[in-house]
This record gives sequence, structure tokens and C-alpha cells, in this order.
Amino acid sequence: MKLNKINIINHHLVHLRVLSALVVMLFVFSNSYSQDIHLSQFNSSPQNLNPAQTGLFDGDWRFVGNYRSQWAAVPVPYKTFSFSTDTRLKTKLTSGTPALGLLVNNDNSGTSHLSTTQIYLSASFIKKLNKDSTHFVSLAIQPGVATKSFNASALTFDNQYDGDSYNAALPSGENFTNTRITYFDAGAGLAYLYRKNQRMKVNIGVSALHLTQPHQKFFGNSTDKLSMKTAVSGLAEFPVSENIDIIPTLLYQHQGTYNETVAGGFAKYFLTPVNGMTAAISLGGFYRMKDAFIIAAGMDYMNFAVGVSYDMNTSKLIAATNHRGGFEISVIYIFKKIVPFVAKKRVCPIYM
Repeated sequence: MKLNKINIINHHLVHLRVLSALVVMLFVFSNSYSQDIHLSQFNSSPQNLNPAQTGLFDGDWRFVGNYRSQWAAVPVPYKTFSFSTDTRLKTKLTSGTPALGLLVNNDNSGTSHLSTTQIYLSASFIKKLNKDSTHFVSLAIQPGVATKSFNASALTFDNQYDGDSYNAALPSGENFTNTRITYFDAGAGLAYLYRKNQRMKVNIGVSALHLTQPHQKFFGNSTDKLSMKTAVSGLAEFPVSENIDIIPTLLYQHQGTYNETVAGGFAKYFLTPVNGMTAAISLGGFYRMKDAFIIAAGMDYMNFAVGVSYDMNTSKLIAATNHRGGFEISVIYIFKKIVPFVAKKRVCPIYM
């Protein structure tokens, strides 16, 4: 959940541009910018959820794309983009399997075009716990670098009002010597996977991100820092009929003085296989406590999984959003090699 909701309400309700400029300044230079990116389809962005999810999938390579547009009802919507890819260094989940991943995030918010770009490398080690390959544990680290910047020319200041109207030719009276910062960041995670088959699994994980708690200061006397974020997540999938699976999901996150709890799930209906490939549609709902109801739908076809969701805001921000929250889309593609069949004995042609 974004920490600058009060700022947006003020920006929407206050008509005098001099006051809106002050609101924007508060947004840029207060603790509100020390907030992580936010996705409602958190399970569809595994490396953002937990670095230990790196490599925990059925396939050889996984590619994930996420896009979110939040609060389009306010003057300046927030936009988030995320891309990730991961692979195991051993094709199969054996007794000890290393995996690597790459995660790139970009978030743009507010009138100042406050931009956050994060690039992380994820490295996990997956350990099989039993002989029948149903229980796994994964431990991971996630070092990276991040950059934050804002556009000072997009801001207006009280010095630029001549008493009657705004005059861009007037000096702002502000001296921005630093509009971009870069810092090192790191996270870690632990995950447990029980996978009996393609339709029955349990995935539980804990993660700690921003372990370095990097300082994010545009001015030398600033002490703002990005608080460490801890998360506990859980997902289960199990069949309740021949064609229907239930997927309950839970997420709890804590960052600084803020907490977030999301609970809900999907019902997945398996369609008649298309060309021998699995096809399914999903419909679900979630509740982010004290913030939003989330409706979501998805479709699995061949190696693709596509999801869409929409947040219906229920917090005090409804004065500005009229319950309209965020639209989100996710796309996952898993590349899986087909192992060629080689007969151990020569087979006679069927025409002989």
C-alpha cells in the first residue's frame, strides 16, 4: 500500500496550486518515498515476493512480466513495471540444485515523476528433502542496485505565483543540487515446496528485503532510509472435483510502521485439453485489509499463464478515487524442453 495517500487527497481537493505544490514537495522529500513497489498479483511476481522462489517451477526457463496502473482517478496515476527471468543450473530438481534469476522493477509516481528503478540478481539453492521428490526447501540471496530520481522542472512553487496567477518564468527559489540517488540493496528468503503432482501443492515462504536499509537522501542532512520489509506468504492448490481446483492464498508484510495483510484465493476450472496441452481458467477474489477488495481472473494455456486484476479501494482515499483503485496484468511464460524419446531396442516399422 502506498504511503502517500493523504498527500494525494490533498492534491485532489485543494484547488490553489500553491498548496498543491507544497503537497508535492512533501511527497518528494518526506518518508513517503521510502516505500516499496506494490503488486496485487504478488504470486505472479515470484522474485518480488520472495527470492527463494527462484527456480521453484516446473520447466527450464521462466519469464514474468507485470504492469500496474494505480489510482487512475487522481490527476497523476502511479505506474509500475516489472520483469523477471529465472532458471535452474540443473534441469531437474535433484538433491541439490542451484538457480539464478534476474529482476528489474520500475515505478513512477506523483507530479514530480518520482522514479524508482531496481535491478536485482537472485541466487537460490534448492534441496530435495525426500526420495520421491515431493518435498523441497529453497534458500536464496538477492543483491542489487537501485536508483531514485525526480523531475524538479515538473514542480511549481509559491515563489512562482505573482499574486494573481502562476508564472513559470519566475525563479522557484529552490536549488536542487541532487535529483538522483543510487544505492546498494540486498534481500534473502526461505521457501518450502510440497508438490505431489501438477494439481496438488503447497508453497510457503518467508523473506526479508532491504536488509541494508539504504539511506535515500536527496539532501546531505536527510536521514530517510528504506525500512527492511519482511513477508510471510502461503499458497496451496488441491482438487475438489475432476475439473476444479481451489487455491487459497495468504500474504502478510511488515515494513517500518506499516503492515499489510492480503487473504483470498482462486477457483480454477480445467478445460478440455487443447492439442494435448493443459488449459484452465481461474476466477478469484482477495481482500487487502483496510484498503481494497481485489477481483482477479486468469487463464493457463500451454506454457502461458495470464492474469488480470482490479482493486476497488475501500480506504479513506475513496474521497478522491470513488472506490477506483488499480488495474494490473501479469504474463508468465515457462519454456520447457521436451526430452526426445530414444528407444532402448530397435522397433520394427509398423508397415513391416
